Amino acid sequence: MVKNERIIWFFLIGVISSVIDIGLLYFFTSFLGAWYLLSATISYCCGIFISYILNKNLTFHNKTGHYFVQFTAFAAISFSCFLVNISIIWLAVEFFSVGYLLAKVFATCCAFFWNYYGQSRITFHNP
Repeated sequence: MVKNERIIWFFLIGVISSVIDIGLLYFFTSFLGAWYLLSATISYCCGIFISYILNKNLTFHNKTGHYFVQFTAFAAISFSCFLVNISIIWLAVEFFSVGYLLAKVFATCCAFFWNYYGQSRITFHNP
């Protein structure tokens, strides 16, 4: 698959996992009354799992059976994106009075390129 196709698939899968992530964030915060940062953490973890499965199979067509090692690398890169994500959400909400959902969308956009670079170069790297 050409690199341009990969980034498009990665983006589309990112949209799907982000919709799930943001939907769960909204549900946990608005309907269950959970603290927005706790909700953001749980919803982000759900998005990571969905993203890993879809990217492994659709974006990178990776047939490697080392699921634990590969998911650990995927999760570590995703965790670094999570730190960027949660920091931006916190700053936007607490210091700039931005709604948590708008802050989440902005934070997700900021983390996209690092996530693609890390996943394509580290997690799903073909030697």
